[in-house]
Amino acid sequence: MTRQGIDQKELFTLLVTQLHTSAAMQLGLSPNPVTRRTEKNLEAATMTIGILEALLFKTAGNLNRKEDEVLSRAVRELRTQLQKETRKPL
Repeated sequence: MTRQGIDQKELFTLLVTQLHTSAAMQLGLSPNPVTRRTEKNLEAATMTIGILEALLFKTAGNLNRKEDEVLSRAVRELRTQLQKETRKPL
């Protein structure tokens, strides 16, 4: 961290982490910090995961190792969880 805030090199990882956290809440994996309730919104989760997948595609070959690992892991974990959720019987 610098005196002005977060280090510019960490902003991408912070963005991915925030999107990952949002998708996890939308999948019902963690509670909403405002309502303190676990809520599912699979449509919103699909959109958020799609944003992460677009970032993965558009940044291919331009990320450092840490950034690539964080983004790839987030997409893989969330995609797997979304598949589990969409295969559950209603």
